[in-house]
Amino acid sequence: MALLKTVLKICSLAALCVSANVFSADFLVDTTINDAHNDAISSPGNAWKYEVNKMDVKSVGDLVTVDIYTNFVDYNGQYKAGRKDIVFGDLLISTDGADTPFNYAFVLSNGTRKYDDYDSSSHWNGKGSLTEINSTKTAKQYHNNSSSVQEGEIMADKKVGGNLGGDVSIFRQNTGSNYNNFDVISFSFNVNGIDAFQNASQLAFSWAMSCANDIVEGVVKVNQNGNRPPNNIPEPASVLLMLLALAFMVKVRSKKSDGFSA
Repeated sequence: MALLKTVLKICSLAALCVSANVFSADFLVDTTINDAHNDAISSPGNAWKYEVNKMDVKSVGDLVTVDIYTNFVDYNGQYKAGRKDIVFGDLLISTDGADTPFNYAFVLSNGTRKYDDYDSSSHWNGKGSLTEINSTKTAKQYHNNSSSVQEGEIMADKKVGGNLGGDVSIFRQNTGSNYNNFDVISFSFNVNGIDAFQNASQLAFSWAMSCANDIVEGVVKVNQNGNRPPNNIPEPASVLLMLLALAFMVKVRSKKSDGFSA
């Protein structure tokens, strides 16, 4: 009986550890991607209106928040290029890290316009959603190859599947001079249950206005609650079943031994 009690204690402790592992897999990100200062491109005297300062990427549990600091908030839809308004671009994301195609985007279309065309000063109404994509649209493609826009990926093109939810909001800072009054476009979305995010070791982000006059982009490291176990280690549920089976076998054997000794 002493052996049985010892084994059961070990199994119970192991089961608690396995259970804790099941419920503590957090998605952890906390990185600032700084953009070069005064690198926006435009006609003389207007470049500062397109300036992007930085991108903050953070998560609380599985809720990811991406804040873009830019002067462009006050000028969304105020200018044209190639007969289209220059507007907010989508937040482009790669779950495979640097130098890989973007496979997710937080799309800022409200879904009411054909082909999600953003060509309207009122195209953005505070709505949007994370969605899987398999291609992007460049500034040149969107603005009909206008010579006044730059090269760069700025929007989702072809979506894969449905919308995955999320929120976007604007925070106006109202501090400092016009040349350094960076407002915030804040994207937030939940990645719980999305394997591409949960299995990622790093994520790449990119954002720009539709003319791509200034682009903030970079890679952030994902800390999956410490070290992720190798693929050849059994899943927690499988380990728990094995431990329970072992305890049952020891108990049965103990009962048989007691019967023989009687």
